[in-house]
Amino acid sequence: MLTNRRRFWKYGSNALVSSIFFLGILTIVVLIADRHPWRLDLTKSGAFTLSEQTRNVLNSIKEPIEIKAFYATAAPEEAEAKDLFETYQYYNKRISYQFIDPDRQPEKARQYDIRSYGTLVLEGYGKQHTILDATEESLTNGILKLTREQQKKIYFLIGHGEHSLEELDKEGYSTVKSALQKENYDVEELNLLQHERVPDDVSVLVIAGPRKPLFGQELTALRNYLDQGGKLMVFLDPTFDAGLKEFLRQYGIGISDDIVIDKLSKVFGGSYLLPVVTEYGLHKITENFNVATFYPEARSVRPAKDLPKGIEVEILASTSPNAWAETDFDLLQQGQASFDEKTDQAGPVPLMVLAEMNLTDIKANQPEAKSETSSSKEKKDIPKDQDSMQAESAYLLVAGDSDFINNTHFGLSGNGDFFLNIVNFLAEEENLITIEPRKGDGQPVMLTQSQAQMLLWTVLVFVPLTLLLIGVGVYRVRRSQR
Repeated sequence: MLTNRRRFWKYGSNALVSSIFFLGILTIVVLIADRHPWRLDLTKSGAFTLSEQTRNVLNSIKEPIEIKAFYATAAPEEAEAKDLFETYQYYNKRISYQFIDPDRQPEKARQYDIRSYGTLVLEGYGKQHTILDATEESLTNGILKLTREQQKKIYFLIGHGEHSLEELDKEGYSTVKSALQKENYDVEELNLLQHERVPDDVSVLVIAGPRKPLFGQELTALRNYLDQGGKLMVFLDPTFDAGLKEFLRQYGIGISDDIVIDKLSKVFGGSYLLPVVTEYGLHKITENFNVATFYPEARSVRPAKDLPKGIEVEILASTSPNAWAETDFDLLQQGQASFDEKTDQAGPVPLMVLAEMNLTDIKANQPEAKSETSSSKEKKDIPKDQDSMQAESAYLLVAGDSDFINNTHFGLSGNGDFFLNIVNFLAEEENLITIEPRKGDGQPVMLTQSQAQMLLWTVLVFVPLTLLLIGVGVYRVRRSQR
């Protein structure tokens, strides 16, 4: 009995010391791994390895950046996003993240104006940026926009009864200004009557709902701006063309004196004069955009039949086939408007178009460009380096409504997001860098029936049975040694 006790304490103390020693080593290893983590991506596609572009961006971060991810609790997408955030954090400890359930914390969702699950809000460098999907490309571009010191400027023309950026009432554009500032744009007003030309620092110029005609010198300044590769947005309401009809026709865009009536709007609880758009043209602006937008009291905007050389016009948004463009305003006021195939335009009615101008082709087709004398004179007047830096293309976007982004309608469905998509594209901010998505190509293993049965017996029978026999053998050997 005494011998058994001595043997118990001997082997027991050895086991205790070994366990403590093992736990100590394990603790040291964990602490080292926590201070100096090391990861190995064994996937063929490198799914858990960031691109070289992203790693360079992360190496340049000198201040903390926090990612607020708005996901429903236990959503499948949350786990994928967490893997991505941890990978970013592995390369730079200044990156932090937190998940917020907008249903459980609605005050946070309202604070950051969250309208859909999966939205990310990046905060850092005294700025804030919102992205709508958790991909490496989107996240890296968002971080770049935070760290970049220079802000691009968006100008809004004033002096003709346009929407005011400062007005807080339902017709004002104060919500637009706030949204653009959240996207890190510098927003200012521009009075062209006080300037000889459009300022050089303009990234996008917006003419939103003018009520009075523009003066000749302003139209000349706008033409010169587009000739130099400018990006111009024009929103014109029904019955108000601000003297721009002929100006727009020169760029292959036509507007008519009509107003769009859409019966589909009743399905959404709106008025016949609130056309709804659910399908969009094929363009980078509308890529992956599948949210309805609404346009209160809109007019039709369409590409011209014969486009000038060097100009392409694409329809970005148009109504359903149930809508039409009504030209008889008297019948409309009497509540008796109906489609007349002789005078009205049948749906789908285009509400927004984008003209892209190839400046090289346009200049080549101008009469003065064909003259050697004028050509040599231009080259003499323009410095060599300045000539090489001239833009190759310009953009003119025209919409038949300016109220779709006022304070009342900016947050309606996808109106605000669609407008920001347009601005980001024209300001060349949709993507600062492009990262190709990695393809996880699988390599299926084809087994014959006999191979499949052999694999089944090996996994379910032979391996467990072998372990059981080894366990029984070890038990019998130890029992015999007592």
